[in-house]
Amino acid sequence: MIEACIRTKRDKIVSYEISGHAESGEYGHDVVCAAVSVLSITTANNIYEMARIKPVTQMEDGYLYVEIPLSIPEKQGVLAQTLLEAFANSMKAVEKSYGQYITLKFENGGQ
Repeated sequence: MIEACIRTKRDKIVSYEISGHAESGEYGHDVVCAAVSVLSITTANNIYEMARIKPVTQMEDGYLYVEIPLSIPEKQGVLAQTLLEAFANSMKAVEKSYGQYITLKFENGGQ
């Protein structure tokens, strides 16, 4: 089971964390794992390449953590939020279609 958590603070996405394996198919043929991997890694890469923000990241086998630094210029922050909202919407779609293999939760870090 993949467990994904998207954290917000002041109505902005500040980080996401993904762990586990979907095990919805044989290794190399697991479409759920592939979808989540592509979405999460592409989002982190686009935050870096497009928004020019170097996110805090940690990656190990079956684990990815991505966090946006708190103090970034507003224009970069707006683009990063657009990318992160697209990621969140895509993850919701994966969970809707493959809920038996993925759990998605949102945590609000407050003000």
